[in-house]
Amino acid sequence: MDENMGHKEMLLGYGKKSIVTEELAELLNVRQSDAEKIYGIIETLKNEGLIEPVKSSGTNGNLRYPLYKKYRILAQREVNEETIKAVNRLHPILLKSGYFASNPERYREFREVIDGLNSFFFSGPNGDYISRKERSYELFGREKVLDDSGVKGLLNKLGISREDLWFYDTPEYCFHDYIPVRKDSMTLLICENKDIWFNIRRYMFEDDWKSLFGVQIDGVVYGEGNRISQKERALSEYVKFMGEPDVHFLYWGDIDREGFDIFKRTKEVNDSLHISLFVPGYQMMLERAKGTSLEDSPSSKKEGISFDGFLTEFTDEEQKYLKIVLEGNKLIPQEIISYTQLKP
Repeated sequence: MDENMGHKEMLLGYGKKSIVTEELAELLNVRQSDAEKIYGIIETLKNEGLIEPVKSSGTNGNLRYPLYKKYRILAQREVNEETIKAVNRLHPILLKSGYFASNPERYREFREVIDGLNSFFFSGPNGDYISRKERSYELFGREKVLDDSGVKGLLNKLGISREDLWFYDTPEYCFHDYIPVRKDSMTLLICENKDIWFNIRRYMFEDDWKSLFGVQIDGVVYGEGNRISQKERALSEYVKFMGEPDVHFLYWGDIDREGFDIFKRTKEVNDSLHISLFVPGYQMMLERAKGTSLEDSPSSKKEGISFDGFLTEFTDEEQKYLKIVLEGNKLIPQEIISYTQLKP
């Protein structure tokens, strides 16, 4: 084998984009003490266009055989004309990052994946989001291709997002909801606790309720306590799962530090969504709690958290009462509103 061809294969087999001089000498099987030989080989590799110095790495300080401490590997595998033509025929979205322009050989490695993506982009999405596994099966006849780490890495290099491929990742758990009629624009009520969620669902199903305490609602969602805020962007994924309608979420939970902290964290992890407190529900809870002995909340760990920014929609008197409850670590449970008390 030609020595230069052997060096090229060694560099290609190294698997990284740059290499320090000591590792380069070891790769070329040259003693690091033989400065003259290392210098001669590196100069040859430079002249052959197989490597170039990383000048920011600095030099070795040897005036007679000056070398940089690191070199960038430029060696590329030979790509036949057929591969070049195939790459040039790809859909523009597959070429926008410039990755295939500098790495055309990757097309052969991922040909099945690229051809599937290419057909998808040229045929055009039908406008419906489907799950990752469903899209994978549609494109490649196998449901786990888009789960493969190598394919994920390739898509990242190509700058192709799941939005480009019109798929969503199915949430680890799906919210329990009741939405009689799906609309492009909806107001959905999130209930922290199951009993009141079920009661509202029951009224909507049995009596065709479309509002609660004078506020129009199109559906009710069970937030499952803390779970709604612990899963990364779970509520956002839920909206995407529905086809991304315009949704205004109203949140209704316990009045205590934990309940308001769930609301706070849910907003933070779903910052693209419109989420606000269901003020009429809280006002009804405050009204029913007046004159009663409040139980202690189990949320002692939330001490010191300020919720003042969430209380501005309440009256001055209601804000004072809320602060007494929160600062005293008391609890007004959502269940204070029973099934019969939901009625107008």
